Amino acid sequence: MKENHLIINKTARFYTLGELNEKTKQIWIALHGWGMNAKDFLSSLETLANDETFFIAPEALNRFYLKGSGGIIGATWMTKEDRLNEIKDYINYLDDLYELFDLEKYNHAQITALGFSQGASTVTSWVNAGNKKIDTLIVYAGEVAPELFPLHETSGLKRTKNIFICGTQDEYFTPPLVAQMKENYREMNFTEIEFKGKHVIDVEVLKPFFQ
Repeated sequence: MKENHLIINKTARFYTLGELNEKTKQIWIALHGWGMNAKDFLSSLETLANDETFFIAPEALNRFYLKGSGGIIGATWMTKEDRLNEIKDYINYLDDLYELFDLEKYNHAQITALGFSQGASTVTSWVNAGNKKIDTLIVYAGEVAPELFPLHETSGLKRTKNIFICGTQDEYFTPPLVAQMKENYREMNFTEIEFKGKHVIDVEVLKPFFQ
């Protein structure tokens, strides 16, 4: 038996919030976590919206039923199956989305890439691989893709301001695990932010970025 691959066209879904124009001061590219969808994820950030901020929330390319064969549908960026090709696909997807809005043209605006939970591995792989203008990277209750270390000389992760956010009661990231992650990520010079909470997006933690 021989494994084969074929590159195909696929329709990707994404949501936006706000208007992108010459008055825009901040652009946020926000990636949801495992089992979530872009619409609900962006809705959780809606209280942060203002007239000078534009949000883009891409949805992962792989959808599935969260329970059984019906009901609520979530999405995942990748699984362990054919993982390297899935990584290539979402890097191309995010590059295409960046170019769709011609974000390089808005050099007056600060661009932030945020990845929550599984979206953190996704966004770090994308920023690492590319040469897009990303000013700030936020790893929120998630892991940096482990295969990225040690960072190569041209890694985009060496050009970004890197921030790590995690709740003190996160059910997935215990204090010993977070301590080990900090050690592993030392190369990225993370600014660390803790909040009292679980594995959720707490918009109060993000509000200082909008002041």
